[in-house]
Amino acid sequence: MVMSHILKMYYGIDVSIEEAGYFRYQGELYYFCFIEDITHFMNVYRYYRYMMHQCGSQGYTLVKNHNQDIISQNYILLIYHSGYFSFESYLQNFLQPFPLPKLKIMDIKEQWIQKIDCVREKVKEYAYSFKHDQDVISLIYYYCGIAENSINIINEILRIDQHASLCLSLSLSQPIKNYVYEILNPCYYIISSRPRQIVCLLRSQLLTYENIQELLESQYYDVYEIIYLYARIFYPSHFFDALLNGQINSALLQEFYQHLSQEREMYQQMQRILSFYVTLPKISWINDENMI
Repeated sequence: MVMSHILKMYYGIDVSIEEAGYFRYQGELYYFCFIEDITHFMNVYRYYRYMMHQCGSQGYTLVKNHNQDIISQNYILLIYHSGYFSFESYLQNFLQPFPLPKLKIMDIKEQWIQKIDCVREKVKEYAYSFKHDQDVISLIYYYCGIAENSINIINEILRIDQHASLCLSLSLSQPIKNYVYEILNPCYYIISSRPRQIVCLLRSQLLTYENIQELLESQYYDVYEIIYLYARIFYPSHFFDALLNGQINSALLQEFYQHLSQEREMYQQMQRILSFYVTLPKISWINDENMI
């Protein structure tokens, strides 16, 4: 209701907007959303426009409001320009590192540990509020255990080099649906690492394991990036974010359970692929038939 009101007041568009933020108006697809950190978004958007130019695509552009501003009470309106899109060109360009200060792996470890602690605190809340819903609690314990493997893998990197760091690029913040208008939405991007982008594309079923092998052979990834990619495979940010943002419901919970077998295959396949390039930290249960 608030979104529709702001959209009408600032842009003169009177439509009903679903929670996802997409709507059609006069035959065009728009995306309207709240931006918490405008400075960060504009930084991402600047790189995004450059990448769209490199890919030969238009993607999304910002729409100005009645006051000729692009921000309306921290909301932005984007219009989607459908047209040429090459996924191969997208991969080549979006996985190129930016000339920015690198991301320290020690900082990643600290952020992950903090988030795992926040998720464990949620166990108490769910135990109190949903006494008969043990599935949520079981899944929290399960994913926290999986996340511990990510920390152990990162520790192996830090044993080699306490100051190890990663190149930065544009990365999806979370897995998306398999639609061109979603993969080109700048609001879904952050400035992060290339391994994060690869994992998000894999979880979105936009990359196959064969594609990942081709990427590793055609682009340069140093030892730290490859080992971190292994750690990133185990880190369940998709579940943690949904839980901490209050998005867990029965349908989503069932979806997570349905994907457990796929995730098991992912751990095994990525171990097989990445171990060809580097010596990976050993995880004893990875090939155990009863590991899930």
